[in-house]
Amino acid sequence: MTAQVICLANFKGGVGKSTSAVNLAACLARAGWKTLLVDCDPQANASEMFVKESDIAYDLRSIIADGVSIETVIRTTRMANLDVLPASFDLAILATELVVSANGVHRIERALRPVMGDYDVLVLDTGPNLSHLTLGALVSSDHIIIPLSATVWSTTGLRKFIRWLDENRAEEIFEAELLGLLATMVNSRTRIGRDVVEDMNRSPYPSFATTIPKRIAAEDAVVEGLVAGDPGVDQPFSNSYIAFADEVMVKLRHARKGAHRA
Repeated sequence: MTAQVICLANFKGGVGKSTSAVNLAACLARAGWKTLLVDCDPQANASEMFVKESDIAYDLRSIIADGVSIETVIRTTRMANLDVLPASFDLAILATELVVSANGVHRIERALRPVMGDYDVLVLDTGPNLSHLTLGALVSSDHIIIPLSATVWSTTGLRKFIRWLDENRAEEIFEAELLGLLATMVNSRTRIGRDVVEDMNRSPYPSFATTIPKRIAAEDAVVEGLVAGDPGVDQPFSNSYIAFADEVMVKLRHARKGAHRA
């Protein structure tokens, strides 16, 4: 068996993408799925939830540019069933190198290939851009999750992003399918919060029934390196990510190639 690969992507920043990647990976691991969190973002926010920046000696670029084995780069975490392939700011250099590299968009997939049989699922976090890092992550993936914040500007770029996905799929750059849209930072007491969720549910694209509430305590959890299910984490925030992960597991079990197109 080979791992299923999920890429969380959105070219718009501030949508809770890294938070969702980290908490999804943690919840899948807690459910017994052997999980690898792959940080493809030079900001390294997902990595630093589990590994101190000062402790990151190697990253994804080390594998691709320097020939370091992926087994050397992968780090265990405090959680059973969860490993992390960390990022550093050097990934910003890799983004440029992939542009000029022969078959650059396939380099990340090739880097991950040796451990695909070691995990049930890989969760890839990407930066808020359309760089070759993001494209390479999508080439590596089977499924795409698009986090979408419930704010006034959240949906303005969604169709543009999905059009970009469609164009690259039509050019056979990648084959990853849209697993679903995820509404994040939802304040159900505001009209815009309700409207974004309703618009998402009426869209032609698959979406998750679970929404992630806007919680001030979520920022505290990030500062303290806590994830859904940890003691002390805001309960509605924690429960929402656990429910989201449950939906992902159901979708992965029933995923069929070509079932959903973005």
